[in-house]
Amino acid sequence: MGTTTLVVGGAGGIGGACADWFRDRGDDVVVLDRALGLDAADPVAVATALADVPSLDVVVHAAGSVGRGGIEDLDLAQWRRVLDDNLTSAAVVASQALPKLAHGGSVVLFSSVNGRHGGNELSGPAYAVAKAGIIGLTRHLARHQAHRGVRVNCLAPGPVATPMLDRLTDHEMSDLRASIPLGHVTDPAEIAGTVGWLCSPAAASITGTVIDVNGGMWMG
Repeated sequence: MGTTTLVVGGAGGIGGACADWFRDRGDDVVVLDRALGLDAADPVAVATALADVPSLDVVVHAAGSVGRGGIEDLDLAQWRRVLDDNLTSAAVVASQALPKLAHGGSVVLFSSVNGRHGGNELSGPAYAVAKAGIIGLTRHLARHQAHRGVRVNCLAPGPVATPMLDRLTDHEMSDLRASIPLGHVTDPAEIAGTVGWLCSPAAASITGTVIDVNGGMWMG
């Protein structure tokens, strides 16, 4: 029997690269994405989408969105949207997908360097809070799923060359690149390769871990 991988956000930049990586490995890849008409923060929608999927071996949650501004600019509509898109959707997907996950399966969630260092006005406070929350969710799930042999980890990328960066001005992009010690904006394929490794036997003893892929922006 083949391996079945769920990629949430699989029509986007990072998620699309992850979906391609697992397809290239030979997996049957199930993609859920808002661009395909699904809100991953809606448990009914996720349950319906997975109703015909009997079992899963890998779950990758790469869905999310960003805000903008500082706390003095707090917009509650933006706050709720960003938390739902990033953190609530990860919790919803976990609640619906984990019962289908086989013994020895793997889950990868996505935090961000913003969840490590507190974020900035380019992405806003809700994004930093949501991505910090993903780290807590990862550790909670890792602790409570370990008895099933299920491993749960997360990646905390820095800037990645996806359309999400298109919102930045040339000046903002220049400043952002200057803040990366390696001076390198990460390619989505690098992220996908790291996710693939985390889901492989080579990482069989790794769970509850945050893998930083950010060119040296955070070294904590």
